[in-house]
Amino acid sequence: MTHSPLDDITNVVKDAAYVTVGLGVIAFQRLQVRRHELSQALAGGGDAATGALDLVNTVVGERVKAVEERFIAVLGR
Repeated sequence: MTHSPLDDITNVVKDAAYVTVGLGVIAFQRLQVRRHELSQALAGGGDAATGALDLVNTVVGERVKAVEERFIAVLGR
């Protein structure tokens, strides 16, 4: 049997598909672990979660305000 370039291409595509699926599975598992850790953290410390959410709210609010200011500056030109 002879070895054709089409066989090489097919093998590379198969390998790429396997790697892609494998990385997807690993990413999904990591997300599940993070979700579990987050649910434990939220269940264990309501006050800590509230403080963290307040901090996130403050940071997001500041960033949104900065974006609004930049947007207004661009429109004003």
